[in-house]
Amino acid sequence: MPIEKLGRQMNIVGGPPEAPFPLNVGLLFFNAAPFRFFPATQIDVVWFPEGTGGDKFTEKVFKGPIHRMLREALDFVRRNYLTDTVIKHPDRAEATRVANFPYAAIEEALANAIYHRSYEEREPVEVRVSAEELVVLSYPGPDRSVRLDQLRAGKSLPRRYRNRRIGEFLKELDITEGRSTGIPKILDAMKRNGSPPPEFEFDKDHSYFMARLPVHP
Repeated sequence: MPIEKLGRQMNIVGGPPEAPFPLNVGLLFFNAAPFRFFPATQIDVVWFPEGTGGDKFTEKVFKGPIHRMLREALDFVRRNYLTDTVIKHPDRAEATRVANFPYAAIEEALANAIYHRSYEEREPVEVRVSAEELVVLSYPGPDRSVRLDQLRAGKSLPRRYRNRRIGEFLKELDITEGRSTGIPKILDAMKRNGSPPPEFEFDKDHSYFMARLPVHP
């Protein structure tokens, strides 16, 4: 099949037959360097060995098609910053295994950031990791229909999606479900791991969104 015909069937190519052009979602998923068209389309993973108030930090930047950079960033975090602790109990044979941060919660938080961020904003998605917490920060905040108290309770249902086509591709890749299930899944993953509840935050102007995952005590 000619590449133009394939692109039109996938709805990633537009324009008249004599002047076809790629749609934004096509550039984000099927171009090796989407940051050339959408600056700061990247994920920055920052590690603070002395805490966020310390003088030392290291960072790793992930770029490329957004589904690939998402998976690479998640793999990097899992390899370098996630650990399990096994707790033995004197009254039973089964031990308890807990993670410092449950991977399922991180996966949902970062996938949500890629899904719901604005690609007009020249700010990367940032993952900030320390011994006390893991924070995912993206710009801007959620839709104006979302209320913070409902979001924290896992009951918020946005009335519209900022990047519906991105969500459709992420759903086909089994990365998201696209049905406002991300926040409830984060809450559930933290609870099942025995971790403190996550914290969600955005300001009155909805200019940013932060998901904070406290470390397991």
